[in-house]
Amino acid sequence: MSKSLEAVFSPHKLTPSIISDDMDFEHLWNTKQSFVFSSIAHIAYFHELKVDTFMTQLGANKIFFYDIKGAQAFLSIWENKAVLSFRGTQPIEDKGKHHHQLGFFRRFRIKYFLHLPLDPLSLIYLNNDILADLKFIPTSFDGMDKVNVHTGFLGEIDKIWNNILKDINQHAKDIPIWVTGHSLGGAMATLAGMRHNFVEVITFGEPRVGFHLDKAFKSKSHTRYVNGDDPVTKLPPELLFGYDHHGEAKHISDKDGATNIVYDHSIIYYSENLYE
Repeated sequence: MSKSLEAVFSPHKLTPSIISDDMDFEHLWNTKQSFVFSSIAHIAYFHELKVDTFMTQLGANKIFFYDIKGAQAFLSIWENKAVLSFRGTQPIEDKGKHHHQLGFFRRFRIKYFLHLPLDPLSLIYLNNDILADLKFIPTSFDGMDKVNVHTGFLGEIDKIWNNILKDINQHAKDIPIWVTGHSLGGAMATLAGMRHNFVEVITFGEPRVGFHLDKAFKSKSHTRYVNGDDPVTKLPPELLFGYDHHGEAKHISDKDGATNIVYDHSIIYYSENLYE
């Protein structure tokens, strides 16, 4: 795929490559699992009806969608496994099925600008995700001594965590669960891994979440993918409040090894490079 700003700012406009008749989900699960998780992290950028359609096509028999005050995630359940995926920062939002409930300004953006690869008004419209990213002052994680995390990231997962935990306990209590996410969604996935014993946390383009996270981490492992020169993985700066990364970093890149700070953060290019 040629590089485009649409892939960076509007991942919900490009159908994940895993959604194809040529793709065998179970085979990919067994042979290219990182690609599968990156694809599911991509699907988190779509509205509920699309998420349900895509995940049903991938064989999930139960899908639960969470959307509270801008924080979004979904839980997909198969007979022998489940995947929880958090949505990342989305400055240009999918129209969704609740379009009629939006305010005038957001409906104006959708009508006149959403079809563009880069919505110019998104550069001045600070939506919920961007505001969450900017709340970088650390706060205590669940009252644990010396475990501090990004206030905005924690606030986002707190909006939906109780609903997620309720569905996990009711519908996926006895099967292994993986959790994934891209960008802000990756940060939320890491925080989820600090609250529940998942099989693995797999994140893409994840920013730094806090410090002393190991003291609270409950999941079995955390794999953190970094594509090329992805700038988001360098935020917040390490010197700012002592923020650090968690998990095992795995660096990937284009076949030619080229890097680009504009395109490398796109979940679409994460998936493309992991499929190769």
